[in-house]
Amino acid sequence: MAPQTELRQRVVAKTDVPVTAQKTFTWQEVAGHNTAASAWIIIRGKVYDVTEWANKHPGGREMVLLHAGREATDTFDSYHPFSDKAESILKKYEIGTFTGPTEFPTFKPDTGFYKECRKRVGEYFKKNKLHPQAGFAGLWRMTIVFAVAAVALYGMHFSSCFSVQLAAAALFGVCQALPLLHVMHDSSHASYTNVPFFHYVVGRFAMDWFAGGSMVSWLNQHVVGHHIYTNVAGSDPDLPVNMDGDVRRIVDRQVFKGMYAFQHLYLPPLYGVLGLKFRIQDFTETFGSHTNGPVRVNPHALSTWVAMICSKSFWAFYRIYLPLAVLQMPLKTYLAVFFLAEFVTGWYLAFNFQVSHVSTECGYPCGDEAKLALEDEWAVSQVKTSVDYAHGSWLTTFLAGALNYQVVHHLFPSVSQYHYPAIAPIVKEVCKEYGIKYAILPDFSTAFVAHLKHLRNMGKQGIPATIHMG
Repeated sequence: MAPQTELRQRVVAKTDVPVTAQKTFTWQEVAGHNTAASAWIIIRGKVYDVTEWANKHPGGREMVLLHAGREATDTFDSYHPFSDKAESILKKYEIGTFTGPTEFPTFKPDTGFYKECRKRVGEYFKKNKLHPQAGFAGLWRMTIVFAVAAVALYGMHFSSCFSVQLAAAALFGVCQALPLLHVMHDSSHASYTNVPFFHYVVGRFAMDWFAGGSMVSWLNQHVVGHHIYTNVAGSDPDLPVNMDGDVRRIVDRQVFKGMYAFQHLYLPPLYGVLGLKFRIQDFTETFGSHTNGPVRVNPHALSTWVAMICSKSFWAFYRIYLPLAVLQMPLKTYLAVFFLAEFVTGWYLAFNFQVSHVSTECGYPCGDEAKLALEDEWAVSQVKTSVDYAHGSWLTTFLAGALNYQVVHHLFPSVSQYHYPAIAPIVKEVCKEYGIKYAILPDFSTAFVAHLKHLRNMGKQGIPATIHMG
């Protein structure tokens, strides 16, 4: 384990240095203030004590506490893209400056690209009198999905025909994934509505109670890690963390192993275990070791533990106990329909996520060597490390939860997915003016082939992946 990684895991204790006696802080000192009792953040080289502000935050205290003890410049900018109000409020809580090396690699400051994107997209909302969060948009779609899921669940457990049970299980697997791509995903980015209460309730209903996962794990992996350090090896939890031992080889920094020559064949089937893997990691990492890949997970309140145990118990009750103990399904039949449903969910989610970032059309900052400073600005890096596909297809957009507009999603995570098709041409035009390649593939099939090609390329010893950095 790298010394820096070990150090990150040792900073859970709060620093004893009084604020009044010290005006410059290291990331380790800031990292010690990562609870509701003492929450500090670093933004643009300044350290802020936002403990008091957390309960006043219009976006909800959870988003503040999630980033407590961290460098949060790019998160702050991407979640406040159309107003300077948050910046003016933040000044009231400044307590010092940040000094020394950073915990993770840093991006160059914005030189105008992201500012122009924010300006034009903001003008779009203003001109059309639209709200970025859309307000419960798509709720009727998810109502239908949950209804179909209920019918599928009934068919899995009560049909006397095994073929019907298998078909129902596959259908349930799809219906288990769709709410995660829609209402849960938007809720995790505070883009479902502009009311934090509904982000909490809707997101956790879909993720924790319905799917048996953990929104806390997802927030740390996806919001804190992946969305800021997209495709940055050693920082993005979605990439391999162990450079010598992972089953996948995604970047050149990873030590080559003979088995990687076949990863384009064995990885796609293995993607089916994604959902089961995440549910285990909820216990072993997020709530156990307080880590999520390279990301430090802040301490959990007692209420968070209780909520996790209750939701996991409910999921186990309706997915495991009821079919076996109450309905007395034959064990072989139960295992067949249970694992088919879970594998379909895993495949559905993994294929959607993988084609957007693990592709010959994406860049990989720090993919060949560890760096403290990255070559691009954060927003430019988001464009280069993401790939879109099937623009204009309403069906693909629905089935993918609008993740086929991945570039827009990464630049504007706090904007509802239902705005992405209208925003994409605006971002594309700004990219053209700044000479930044916006990768758009014609359909999902092409995107999937590009994903497999990257896996195959990385499985060839001494042959780097074909990367189009534009």
